Amino acid sequence: MARIVLVKAGYRSVRQHYAPPLGVMSLAAFLRDRVPGLEIKIIDMLQRDMSAQSVAKEALEFEPDLVGLSAMSYEARDMADVSAAVKRLKLEVPVVAGGPHASTAPDKALLDPNLDYVVKGEGEITTLELIERVVAGQGSPGEIEGLGYKSGGEIVVNKPREETVDLDAIPLPAYDLIDLEAYWDLPRFGTTYARKQYASLATSRSCPYRCTYCHRIFGTKFRAQSADKVLSDMAELRDRFGVREILFVDDCFNLKKKRLVDICDGVAERGLDFTIAFPNGIRGDIMTPELLGKLKKAGTYRITYAVETASPRLQKFIKKHVQLEKLKKVIEWTDRLDIMVDGFFMVGFPGETEAEIDLTLDYALESRLHTANFWFVTPFKGTELYEQAREMGLTPVETEEDAEAMHYFDPATDLSEVPAAVLKKKVQRTFLRFYLSPWRVWRIARLFPNKAQLPELFIRFLKISATWKS
Repeated sequence: MARIVLVKAGYRSVRQHYAPPLGVMSLAAFLRDRVPGLEIKIIDMLQRDMSAQSVAKEALEFEPDLVGLSAMSYEARDMADVSAAVKRLKLEVPVVAGGPHASTAPDKALLDPNLDYVVKGEGEITTLELIERVVAGQGSPGEIEGLGYKSGGEIVVNKPREETVDLDAIPLPAYDLIDLEAYWDLPRFGTTYARKQYASLATSRSCPYRCTYCHRIFGTKFRAQSADKVLSDMAELRDRFGVREILFVDDCFNLKKKRLVDICDGVAERGLDFTIAFPNGIRGDIMTPELLGKLKKAGTYRITYAVETASPRLQKFIKKHVQLEKLKKVIEWTDRLDIMVDGFFMVGFPGETEAEIDLTLDYALESRLHTANFWFVTPFKGTELYEQAREMGLTPVETEEDAEAMHYFDPATDLSEVPAAVLKKKVQRTFLRFYLSPWRVWRIARLFPNKAQLPELFIRFLKISATWKS
């Protein structure tokens, strides 16, 4: 009987948001369904604020045949710390890495002497074959598409996996393997909530758009669960786990309009009383008033649109190609329906001028957005944006030693024409102007779904502001 441990690596910061680790939860659900008798343990290092040593100790107490690690690029150091801690305690246990960091830079990830394997891209079938063949001693890693490993001191990355999993064939993410209620009192992805009892769902994979900053670990061929599967999962979350709010975290939930309509209509037909938020994953400039009306009736109270940049030149450069004027209208349509509207903005792109930065910041200030997030550009290795920066003679952050700089909260290096320190101050001033506008404060307070949360968010605002002094 095989036993595996799946670890979501990560570290806490003052601006940290928490969410159930859907990647390892979906993998666990798939593997448990396909491998008879398989026992799985999930450890969310971030949610439990665990050290690498405590993660390794708990993982090995489970007596696993395999330890799997998942991490974003800025969590690479945490992943390396956990793999080292596991090997110090039990050298012979195979350690495999997956997720965005390992997928976009598998050869780099395998430089870690404590990693035995890397799963590149969509992980279900590759990991299943790793368990069935290599862990069971019935095959070699060279036979498995999408797998990276070491052979004779050399790093080998097999050809990409072409076969993809049928998303309707994956059971509901393994919510029974985590303490779901522990997430309900932590700052969530999207921050605002109408009901505490929430769960996240990713109902599709990939996106046909080719934004150069994206890890794109699922490729560019959009695949989605059927409306019936989504509705069944929602009902199961309600009935088994007491969930009352759903956060959809797809890459592009609204790409297929009929599917969106069928899901929204099905919520009413099945009597699924949820509040719904989209903390990301809605392509704004393909929205219509009809679709927004459907989402509103289904229980949607908040939508985030990723504008990123208001510079037409940079929209082409990053290959997002947002129709900026159309998106401005969509924001207005959303606001008119009394759905809170959030915006994502990025500044500090390679070669970005001060005028282009001001265009983006002014777009946010002049919009009817209720809330906005301003992120600093970090070109991660393995993305096209990283290569664009290199081609321009710029040097992106790329080593595990700099992992804590590889987040979106501070400019990691000078990529734009504006020095990082100046860029940071421009964003800080815009942040204050945005949120201290009496008109915007009134609009936020009017629609805020849970007024009792406002003091908590004010304290969080003060903590974030305090970090600007450093």
